[in-house]
Amino acid sequence: MKIPTRVFASILVVVAVVGGCSKDDDPDVEQPPSPTGAPASSADARGAAERDAVAAYRGMWDAFVAAGKTADPDAAALRTYASDDALKLIVTALLQHRQNQQVILGELVIDPKPTEVRPADAPTEVMILDCVNDEDWLVYKASGGLADDEPGGKHQTTAVVTRSGGAWKVKSFELGRSGTC
Repeated sequence: MKIPTRVFASILVVVAVVGGCSKDDDPDVEQPPSPTGAPASSADARGAAERDAVAAYRGMWDAFVAAGKTADPDAAALRTYASDDALKLIVTALLQHRQNQQVILGELVIDPKPTEVRPADAPTEVMILDCVNDEDWLVYKASGGLADDEPGGKHQTTAVVTRSGGAWKVKSFELGRSGTC
């Protein structure tokens, strides 16, 4: 996938995970059966997989934003949340920015939604749909000042998050052109 020349000159790019408790978190409250008639444990497994996959997806973007501030392709947090093609894409982008003496600064906005979980009974893969907004996440010269005058935009993004060895990581993602969402 060719990445737009903006921040994503070699890759596109986070928002904090919002946590909280609800009555669903209380083990003393009896949970209703799922609307599909599947056992509650299957619904619980799906819910946990979706929650953990979205957390990994958010973690990947958070790590990318943090690493972009210094164009650090070796940032350990990247490897905590990304693997395979996703990790290669991010590292390549950061290497390119480092070579060009550039950093990425500002705020990236995401709003991920899980769209598919596989397999249903014991999920190990979650598909995510997002609209990545990099309008305020810009490439700067390391010495100061914008590196280009290309505006950011909103990019439809799909990601595959997998569970392996007990950890959820973004395996791949694809970013659409600016204006696709």
